Order: sequence, then C-alpha cells, then structure tokens
Amino acid sequence: MAGRTILTRNAVINSTHTLIKCREKYLLPSLEVSDLPSFVRMAYRRLFRLQSFISNRKMVRDTYGEYLRYKFKKENYDTKRSIVVGDTPKAPLREEIRNSVMFVVKAVSHLPETKDSKFAIARDNTTCRQVLKNLLTIEYEKQSLIARYRPPTKRRDMVGPYQIYRKDFTHMQELNKSAQWRVFGEFDICTVYLNEILQTRL
Repeated sequence: MAGRTILTRNAVINSTHTLIKCREKYLLPSLEVSDLPSFVRMAYRRLFRLQSFISNRKMVRDTYGEYLRYKFKKENYDTKRSIVVGDTPKAPLREEIRNSVMFVVKAVSHLPETKDSKFAIARDNTTCRQVLKNLLTIEYEKQSLIARYRPPTKRRDMVGPYQIYRKDFTHMQELNKSAQWRVFGEFDICTVYLNEILQTRL
C-alpha cells in the first residue's frame, strides 16, 4: 500500500526509506579494539549488515556481498596498490578499514540536499553513494566475466579473467591490451588513487 509506514522494534520503514533506531551494530566502536584480527572481523560483519541497504535490487546486493568476500578474504591489496603508487607510505590498516566502513555508511544514508546547514553532509553522502554505485557496476562486470569463463581445452596455459583481474592485476599494467583491460584498468587505478586520498581500502 502506497504511503504505508511499518514500525518494528529496530526500524521505521516506508516505501522509500528505512530509519534505523539502533545504529550501533552498523558502526565500529569509538573505543579502539586492541586485537587487529578481531577489529577486521568486526568491520566485515558491519559491512555485511549494510548489505540490505545497498540497493532494492538483489543483483546489486549480491554483487556487494561477493565484493566484500573478495576484499576481506582473497585480495592482495598491497600488490594492487604497488602497481599504482609503488612502495610509498600508506595509512595504517585500522584507519583504512574504519574509513571504509564510514564511507559505505554514508553511501547508504539519506539526507535531502537542501540549501541549509546540512547541504555539505548531504552532498558528501550523495558522492559516496555515486562512487559505490560505480564501483559495484565494475565489480558486477568482473564477476560476470569470471563466472562465464571456460578455459579452452587446447590452451591450458591461457590466463583467465580471475588471474588477470583478481590476482595479478595485469589489466592495470597493460592498459593497451584491449578496450576491456583499459576500462577496468583505469577504473582500478583511479580507485587506488581515491583510496590514497581518503585513506580507505575500497
């Protein structure tokens, strides 16, 4: 029913927005967690809890979930980063993770962009949402390529898309190999630069 509002113990929900009453389980604690593995797991759980707010479309939510699994469990970000900025100093891992969680929180937060004191916050949220949307669009294309790939029987030495885009990051080093490599490569390079500026690990 249009305009209907649903009240639950944890949220107020209507056709367009959800107001979370208790936000602690989506945010990292302000007090520092001494054990780094525990802190990483804590961030992982919170990012996964935000999955339902990413999009109304299941395909986008699934892409986000796969993206998180890859980032936390398989990606060698230091290798990816070194291709772009070399062996330069970087922000502490805790800070990158904390900033990344806040980035996603902002991306799923809604505040109307009106000309009052909150305009800057609203614009910041909108920018985060647009960046995350673009990131998940590229991720969906990569995941689709990897899922569809079948190695040719007569070319067992041929490198597949998982090796290219997920492990070796060859597309970031050989941009002229194909139009597809250039699109993915330039996007990933820009993402690394964005991470350097924001001190995130998107």
